[in-house]
Amino acid sequence: MGATAARITAEDFVTPPELARWSLAKGSAGRIGGVRLELVANSGITKLSRCYQQVPLRVLPPFHFGNGYPSLLYVLNPTAGLMDGDGQLVDIRARSGTRAVIAGQSATRIHPAVHGFATQQWQVIVESDAILVVLPGPAIPFRGSRYAQRIRIDLERGASLIWGDLWFAGRYAREAISEQFQFEIVVQDFTVYREGRLVFRDRFVWRGPWDESQIAWHFAAQPACGSLFVTGPLTNLALATTNNCQAAIFQTGAGDTCLRWLGSSEDVVNSLVTTALRMAGGRCRGEPWLLSLAGLGPNHWFLPAYCPRETVPNREHAMGIPSGNGRPATSNSRS
Repeated sequence: MGATAARITAEDFVTPPELARWSLAKGSAGRIGGVRLELVANSGITKLSRCYQQVPLRVLPPFHFGNGYPSLLYVLNPTAGLMDGDGQLVDIRARSGTRAVIAGQSATRIHPAVHGFATQQWQVIVESDAILVVLPGPAIPFRGSRYAQRIRIDLERGASLIWGDLWFAGRYAREAISEQFQFEIVVQDFTVYREGRLVFRDRFVWRGPWDESQIAWHFAAQPACGSLFVTGPLTNLALATTNNCQAAIFQTGAGDTCLRWLGSSEDVVNSLVTTALRMAGGRCRGEPWLLSLAGLGPNHWFLPAYCPRETVPNREHAMGIPSGNGRPATSNSRS
């Protein structure tokens, strides 16, 4: 991770060639920042051992649900989203034995670009015997936005990672001024390395605005898509989808799994998140992560509005956590 307290600057970001003519904000204060996190396992509970925060991003302390259960950690953006020129860097190291879900607080709104572009870039290291689920939250590109998302994952042997991307069409419930697929350009570069060897890459460049034929080609005329990368094979019991979603699954040459969904925003989020948390649970205790915790409040963006709770026993009493509203609230975790 390097020096945890080193200030994040524009030089820490990679600019894709498609956006080379533009730049990030000249004045970096409040515009260019991020977080650096290190997770460690301590007596069966995953905790933060190091944390550096630089506006515009912040981190909520992890929520703990008992020995052996995953911790839930939120990355917060207290602003209205990614503005023109904003750069956000998220640097994570999950040490051996950790079990965690890292989620964005809500959807990421990508505002129109005027002079530059906006970017969010992730650097993630997952050590052996760690299980990490990362759900950044839906990305919503507004009319005229320019956006680059870059993710680099480095896995040790025996590391488990589940990464979920969600893309929405834009602000579409606006009748005559709808902004569906009216972005200028969106670039994603997602790479996974295992023991230093490239095992997966997913890169695309979407140039907008799209007309009806382009929307049909890329999104099958649906308003949302989701993509899930899972280390290792997928079990049939883990796959979740609704009748209103189109789904596709393929196994990579390295033995990992990629899943795609198309459909309404609610259906795609439901299918992706439920599959991710089932997969994570199947790798340790056998129960879906978080979905089985009846005391987890409805203010989490992925629970339960989009994801119906799994039918499993209530574990609140056994874990010593009060029922009802006894769990810490996360008032900023839903838009």
